[in-house]
Amino acid sequence: MEVIFTLSIFLFSISKYSEGIKHGQNLIWAQTPTLRLKVSRLVGIEGDPTEWVKTGEVKLHHIGAPHAGWQFKSLAYHYSKQTLFWSESMNKRIQGLVLNGSTDTSKIVTGISPDVEGLTVDWISNNIYWTDTLFNWIKLAPISSNVTCYKIIAQDGIDNPHGLAVYPQKGYLFWSDWGERPRIEMSDLLGQNRRIIVDTDILHPRGIVIDYQDNRLFWVDSKKDTIESIAFNGMNRKTVSPQDGTNLYGIALYDKYIFVTEQSKGHLKIFNKYTGDTYITYKLTYIPYGIIMYDEDSQPGDSSVCHDFRSDQIMYHFLYFRCVCDELGCDQICINDPLTGARCICGDGYSTNDDGITCTLEMTFSMPGHIYAISDAICQYPANLAYISLTNVTLENQCFLAERRGYLALAYDARDNNLYFSANSTKTISRIRLEVGANETTIIGGTGVVRGLSLDWLAGNIFWTDSTNKLIKCARKDGAHQKTIISEKLDEPLGIAAHPGNGIIYWTDIGETPKVESSYMDGSNRTIIMDTNLGLPNHMFIDFLKDRLYWTDSLLHHIRCLDIITGRITVYFTSPTSQFFGISIFKDFLLWTDSGDMNGLHVARLDKKTKERGIIHPGYGVATDLITYDVQNQPLFSDKGLPCLYGKHECEQLCLRGANLTYYCDCGLGYQLDDNGRTCSSTILRTNFLIVTDAYQKQIYQINSKSGSVNAIDMPIGHPIAVDYDPMPQRIYWSDNKARVLQGANIDGQMNEMLVGLSQKSVVDGLALDIIHRLLYYTDTGLDTINVVSLTNKQHRAVLIDEGLDEPRAIVVLPMEGTMFWTDWGFEAKIEMAQMDGSNKQTFLMLDKDSWPNGLTIDRKAKILYWADAKYNKIECINLDKTNKRTLLQQEEAAHFFGIFAMGSYLYFTDWRKTFVSRMSKDGGPVEQFGPPQFTKLYGIYGFNSSEIVQVPTGTNTSTTVTVSSSQTSSIQRSTTLTTTTATTTITTVTNNTSSVPTTKSLTTLPTTINRSTVPPSTLIPTTLPLNISIIPSSPSPFSSTPSSLPTTQSRVTESSLSTGSIAAIVTVVTIIITIIILFSVMAYKKYYIYRIPHDKLVEDKTDVFYRITFPDNNRDDATIDSGIENPTYDCYLERQQQQPL
Repeated sequence: MEVIFTLSIFLFSISKYSEGIKHGQNLIWAQTPTLRLKVSRLVGIEGDPTEWVKTGEVKLHHIGAPHAGWQFKSLAYHYSKQTLFWSESMNKRIQGLVLNGSTDTSKIVTGISPDVEGLTVDWISNNIYWTDTLFNWIKLAPISSNVTCYKIIAQDGIDNPHGLAVYPQKGYLFWSDWGERPRIEMSDLLGQNRRIIVDTDILHPRGIVIDYQDNRLFWVDSKKDTIESIAFNGMNRKTVSPQDGTNLYGIALYDKYIFVTEQSKGHLKIFNKYTGDTYITYKLTYIPYGIIMYDEDSQPGDSSVCHDFRSDQIMYHFLYFRCVCDELGCDQICINDPLTGARCICGDGYSTNDDGITCTLEMTFSMPGHIYAISDAICQYPANLAYISLTNVTLENQCFLAERRGYLALAYDARDNNLYFSANSTKTISRIRLEVGANETTIIGGTGVVRGLSLDWLAGNIFWTDSTNKLIKCARKDGAHQKTIISEKLDEPLGIAAHPGNGIIYWTDIGETPKVESSYMDGSNRTIIMDTNLGLPNHMFIDFLKDRLYWTDSLLHHIRCLDIITGRITVYFTSPTSQFFGISIFKDFLLWTDSGDMNGLHVARLDKKTKERGIIHPGYGVATDLITYDVQNQPLFSDKGLPCLYGKHECEQLCLRGANLTYYCDCGLGYQLDDNGRTCSSTILRTNFLIVTDAYQKQIYQINSKSGSVNAIDMPIGHPIAVDYDPMPQRIYWSDNKARVLQGANIDGQMNEMLVGLSQKSVVDGLALDIIHRLLYYTDTGLDTINVVSLTNKQHRAVLIDEGLDEPRAIVVLPMEGTMFWTDWGFEAKIEMAQMDGSNKQTFLMLDKDSWPNGLTIDRKAKILYWADAKYNKIECINLDKTNKRTLLQQEEAAHFFGIFAMGSYLYFTDWRKTFVSRMSKDGGPVEQFGPPQFTKLYGIYGFNSSEIVQVPTGTNTSTTVTVSSSQTSSIQRSTTLTTTTATTTITTVTNNTSSVPTTKSLTTLPTTINRSTVPPSTLIPTTLPLNISIIPSSPSPFSSTPSSLPTTQSRVTESSLSTGSIAAIVTVVTIIITIIILFSVMAYKKYYIYRIPHDKLVEDKTDVFYRITFPDNNRDDATIDSGIENPTYDCYLERQQQQPL
């Protein structure tokens, strides 16, 4: 029978003659004083336990911390490198010390939490692993003085990891987890191929250790008060020793001895691993933590043997498994797994190059991470924000999209690597990839104030609150098929959170009666969660693992929590000085933004409910929404079924969850759900309708001019702007300034074709259709030109005017009179006119200074020209004989008119600040909403009413000459005559003095007005035509119902009778005059743009590049204390004098 001794050791009394811990066989543990008047220590018992356990006579050594605030916790070692490693809670770092009498520590990892309870070393691959109980992950880093990187190898399903042990020769990694589901797991060396070996009859597993001799795993359970063991395959579990009334923490093993630290009484206990008998109990005056047996035999075959056997090839090949990492020369991390072999990997934020050895910094943001909006910019911090060094951390370094657009709401798609955000200044919702150099894409526009965004990542839908229009809406995550979910009894909705697993959305409303509500994603089963004892409920967060909903209250200075399962509501966190706004929970941390005096981002520990850190910037940017960019918080809910999985559900447009795992297909604006319950269709009107373009919804709509109901043109459309309509073949034409094209299609969406491929500088804001001569006219604000293309042969096109234009926009034509009008919102705002061949250009009307004349329309019967001014918010008109100019509407509220069209007794017009079409009487009067307020950003507008037609009298001269003369200042030098035809009319194009041939038939009835607007496609076709040729359509329009042929007269080229000298003199004079005009124009143009904010040219807002951090300043630490280590064998006083704490 073994003799049991009880020995009390008062370390502080013997430290005066003890030496520091030396390299060699030692039992080492960490301990912290019960009172912080003393320093934390690492204590070692030197020698072979088989000798000193029997006698009870020990030789103690210790290493003391330099400050009372230090706290050593977990321990590990690398014997061949003579290095001891530990985690230290005060400075949140892992350090190493070579046990050769030195006091110079090496910093292995910074930015850990105070609760790193497990630490172990893979002595073959030279890597260190640690568990972090607050961040709930297991990480890996190389043991190298010149490599600073880390890799998260396990975090999914990990709650409170503690003990950690590695068996490199077998490729096993073990850890304990005492969270809500206590267990012991194992995996390979990269955290893959995980399996549970113990998850029953286990309560609070803490320290673990491997018995390499018997291939068993030992652990302590601090709640069961037991020491237990099990085989690696999960079989043959044994209880070694029950220890009632204890609080066991760490465990180490050597030979037949088990060493355990116990915290409630401050004991070091030694047991027989086979019988459970107690050998010795040492009573300590400190609280012990991690414990290890620092021993060479416990780490056999480390990589140092490679150098000893290089000359012995047989032995070298035998030891190759232990040497291969040295041979590879990995850039960052080497993993020598016995099953897969040795290979190089890269740390988080880096990718492996093709050589399989070196690493490159990735362009994407590291995940997980925290992102929050500060109105003026969007900023990012790493996941361990609470404990990183803030040296050199500034908003300039951490923020991107710093364009001061009033960023309010955020959402993210972790699997697609996309961030969604709302911008209040532009009233848009945009999307951007989280990678360096990414450009944003506006997916939704024309919103009100959007303060809340949430993504259903399963169905691929995005939800948002609109406090201006008092709506909750959703759309596909690309912005298509927008749908209003809630429109009644909303006052001022703010935060929103979607729960894809339950098919429920939650939102806050800070209106007159603040409340928190919920409904299914289709808007059904609306329920009030709380509407009393609320102050200002703001943003929301859902913990999907625990099924809890949290929301902030800035007025009551607290955060509330709803247990979604039980319905119980509690005050979860309170801070009287905080005005909580945005919220996120990451692992065991609560994060929030404060929009008050503590404006910034703050972090608190959930277990202690204490604040860890605040990053405030009171003078810059108002902190708003907050997200934690983490795929772990976007689970797939595979156990609940996936009826609306994005890309796999049966719905053509929207899939919305309902009750009991049901789902409903729904359709966007202008579509109706078909009888099959899955597909969507639209009913096309053939008369009495308006056509409008909605660029953000990527759609062209019809609006019934009688009922105001909306129908969508069912076809894929890019970014439609200007629009026009041809009633004879029933085709629409539009421009697309993103795709840089002009496009046409039947009104039912069929026979879609590209007419013109535009240049990269082109911006086409105005279209006008000449249905008599089958010509499409368009303005190009980018190139400052007016152009025409033949609809019978799209290869036939010409530049009609390319001089004297500044910012041409809207255009209308009068084919019967051979006249066209257009607006120009340039330096001198005006309306101009010319013949339809571009000749006789003149100013029709000068407008008020700085006007922005956008829309233009003609009442052909009344002979009145109307236009909309976006700068002065007014609509004006004038008779075509230039008499009776008058203002019909002077709107006081902010507006931005774009398109206008006269039809019947009304003027219909679009306004970028309105989500609906407005109308008013042609004679003036009140403005009224027409149609639903469900659009986003309306541009062009056109109308057709079959009752408004015009007869062309027989014999009317409808000849049209479209001639472009060669120009000395134009890059397009040609003389072109376009001869055009109609389906029922013979038109002859004439030039010079030849007589026009009268029509041989009366024209069919046509709409009284023909107008412009825009929309595009994408492809380029030649823009130049041969000199001095007549363009004669070789065939009628493919969309025309009746073919026709026309006689034509070609233009003649006559010889000049001037002498060579005269021609040279004329050319010289003309050249000088043109040069002077160009110089004057350039000076005036520059002066104009210096003193004037340019009008929106309908191009997307410029974007910025991302500024990225992965682990900021990872070579420095918080400069708050010295990092020296006290070693009793040296002069500690002098050592401390040399280190000057701040």
